[in-house]
Amino acid sequence: MFAYKTLIEKGDYEAALEEIFKAIDESPKEDTHYINGAVVLSTIGKIEEAERFLQQALVINPDSFSALYTLGNLYFDAERYNEARTVYLTAYGSKMDDGDLNFMLGRTHVNTGEIKMSIPFFEKAYQSMPDDTDLLFNYGLALCQVEQYVPAVKLLSAVTEKIDHADAEYNLGLAIYMLTEDKSKATEHFKKATEIQADHHLSHHALKKFNELE
Repeated sequence: MFAYKTLIEKGDYEAALEEIFKAIDESPKEDTHYINGAVVLSTIGKIEEAERFLQQALVINPDSFSALYTLGNLYFDAERYNEARTVYLTAYGSKMDDGDLNFMLGRTHVNTGEIKMSIPFFEKAYQSMPDDTDLLFNYGLALCQVEQYVPAVKLLSAVTEKIDHADAEYNLGLAIYMLTEDKSKATEHFKKATEIQADHHLSHHALKKFNELE
């Protein structure tokens, strides 16, 4: 392990950067130093510098999955979704079964409004990460948006069984209602959402609307 890794783990980012610069001076063709430097730079909000570091890593090693994935994440976090998708897809050629990459490709397509395109990537991620609650929620939400309520209920239920998640409860209530028109069952989930998060406005609004329907 590189010496600066310990500094990164401690959160001493300035000292870590100093050590990374030294490591680059000593081994300028080692792309890992640039990738780690980019992670530190993005952590402290220096996004443009982080991007340059990753681009340099890709000059050294154009096929670096780690550099491509990290750059994709950098663009995603900056809401540059089209650029993120391009970079993720470049990385996809070398690791088509990578769960995290498929998950991020799914999320990217959701954010570019291409919900149907997200489903195969979420499904691929689900095959390798079936217990990841963040994936289960995002995949379930995407399925709701394309009106595939049966699998959506399954995934959102898996989330609520594992953790307290107000948004999952709310969307599970909606999915159940769309599937069965069972207001009482849907209401249970809206109420649970407000118990988890008292200011969950969408659930309060849904409860009000359902009460007006009675």
